[in-house]
Amino acid sequence: MGKFVLLSIILFLTACSESNQNRPEEQAAITAEPAIVSNWEYGTSVDEMRGTKSQHATTLSTNSMDFEFPYNGGSHLGLTLRKNNEGQDIIVAIDKGQFICGIQSCEAAFKFDDGPVQQITMVGTDDHKSDVLFVAYDKTEEKIIQQIKKSKKLIIELPFYQEGKRQFIFNIENLEWE
Repeated sequence: MGKFVLLSIILFLTACSESNQNRPEEQAAITAEPAIVSNWEYGTSVDEMRGTKSQHATTLSTNSMDFEFPYNGGSHLGLTLRKNNEGQDIIVAIDKGQFICGIQSCEAAFKFDDGPVQQITMVGTDDHKSDVLFVAYDKTEEKIIQQIKKSKKLIIELPFYQEGKRQFIFNIENLEWE
């Protein structure tokens, strides 16, 4: 019995010491530079009927909001840049919840890094969806895109139905957008 226990201990220690030794390919992987991770997802849509293409870049907020029923469970805000033959758009969309925006427009607050808070006019969709808003003016869109390219962090504050104003934080580094 004693020989069996001793043999078991030796086999166990041998197995442990072999598993702790790195192989050359594992050592190379350990010393490799970390890859730059993009916070943005990119895509292209094709309109077959009109023969046009639309490009987009999307990122999600790093934080979530807990709204009341029926939207409970954590809501994230998406920020999308879209470019097509008609121009550019900046779109925000909430995955669970409703914006409260007047018929004409509403105001959102944008803050890039440690810069000043900017009031941005937003408009709803043509079909009056309550979970999507667009930046209203082309000049404002271009200004925001330039600020996104230079910044690391963006906070967007928007008004929500029966929830008041809420702030969503984005990591906007490494945008690849022409």
